[in-house]
Amino acid sequence: MENDKAKILVVEDDLSSQQYYTIILEDSYDLKIVSTVIEAKKALGEVDFHMAIIDISLPGEENGIDLIKFMEKEYPKKPRCIALTAHAFPHTRVEALEVGAVEFFTKPIMSGVLIDSLEKHIKSLSDE
Repeated sequence: MENDKAKILVVEDDLSSQQYYTIILEDSYDLKIVSTVIEAKKALGEVDFHMAIIDISLPGEENGIDLIKFMEKEYPKKPRCIALTAHAFPHTRVEALEVGAVEFFTKPIMSGVLIDSLEKHIKSLSDE
């Protein structure tokens, strides 16, 4: 990977969560924050992201699981996906990981946990 900042797509409809991710991540990463799957697909067509942080519950007809499936099947530069949800149902975790998420966390997530996860996966990308 190049020496510039890793590009991270954040798909989150909650404004306070968007602000949280901005505060903890913007100094270290090149962030693009969107609120819907439609906006995420548009962003994916414009930028090659290294990682994606995806909320499972999103407005519209498609949710975060649908977006992860799309990225795994249709998006040529598959960013590694971290799935997040406020709803800690075991089947949601299983489904997210089965469709391609590399990590699954429940909200609220501690900043150190999220940053450690991002760093681990970004480092593994540069090792490939």
